[in-house]
Amino acid sequence: MANLQHIRRRIRSVKNIQKITNAMDMIARSRFNAAREALLSNIPYVTKTKEIMRRVVGQMRGQEFEHPFLKTRDELIAEQQNANGKFLFIVIASDKGLAGSFSSNVFKSAHDTIEYDGTDDGTSTGDDDEDENFHKKNFDALAAVKPVGQRSQKQQRQMSATGGMARAGAHKGGGGQGGGNIPVAREYHDADYIDGIELITVGRKATTHFKQRGYNIIKSYHGISERPQYKYAKEITDLVMERYASGEIIDVTLIYTRFKSAISCVPDDVTLLPLVTDDFVKAGDTLKEEYIYEPDTVTLLDKFMPRRLATRIYGAMLHSAASELSSRMNAMSNATDNAQELVGRLNLFYNKVRQAGITNEINEIVGGANALE
Repeated sequence: MANLQHIRRRIRSVKNIQKITNAMDMIARSRFNAAREALLSNIPYVTKTKEIMRRVVGQMRGQEFEHPFLKTRDELIAEQQNANGKFLFIVIASDKGLAGSFSSNVFKSAHDTIEYDGTDDGTSTGDDDEDENFHKKNFDALAAVKPVGQRSQKQQRQMSATGGMARAGAHKGGGGQGGGNIPVAREYHDADYIDGIELITVGRKATTHFKQRGYNIIKSYHGISERPQYKYAKEITDLVMERYASGEIIDVTLIYTRFKSAISCVPDDVTLLPLVTDDFVKAGDTLKEEYIYEPDTVTLLDKFMPRRLATRIYGAMLHSAASELSSRMNAMSNATDNAQELVGRLNLFYNKVRQAGITNEINEIVGGANALE
């Protein structure tokens, strides 16, 4: 028979855990509201920067110009076949745990992206963060956690004579229209493909995960996953543009978690650099009016490009913060409910054991009385 004291200790332990998870749930809910408002307030600015970029590059169609960050598809193919630069990945995860599968989903997406074998698994998604109707979505549906969809089996590494294949076919152009993909298979030119990769990590979980696997982390940011600030996005942008302009890196990919609603967030990746002009030019054909820029469009583009990239990175940080808090909120809510259910089962078991003990004692008393007769 189970020990009643042991069961009481177990009930107290579960109740203490329930108090902790309930407190974390309430904290995550309060922080989630702030993160959601920050994300919503940033969307109009992101949408406007996208429109300006589309207009500026679209108006430059037909002109002869060169820009280190702008490539046509043909130029991109030729450059990535001949250049010896490295590939840079910016991975945004969390600083703390107890957020369900939030960080692990980001890491799966990052490894699928880095170790891409040249086939499209159909996981590429559109830029909902720049959708003008984004704010109309339901952020308050907290009743249940819906699955984000089945992921394909982890793609196997394909190591060629040059090293391996980096994902590009399923990547979206960093400043182009939502879903504008770059059908180019990028090759690592190092003997060991991991030597051709550099990482910038946001969040302790991301830093620990990739450091343990031998990746070269050139910069890491901790303590800002729940409360991102624009200055850090600007700092990342300056580092990225400097290394890209010098030729040290030839491709920059941003990997983060895109916030869709309080019960749904999905890992996403987008190519920040280089920008494919074909997407902008195609979008520029739909413009009915042209603006006159002073001093000229190229100078404007040089000044505006860093702000556009910083805005894109900062938007990804806001998406990741809202996704992390919503994941933690749902995880802690489920943990609290499970603890309550477990306490109920333990109480029932406790009462059964206690009743069985009382019944056994009564039987012993009755048996002893009968023996005396």
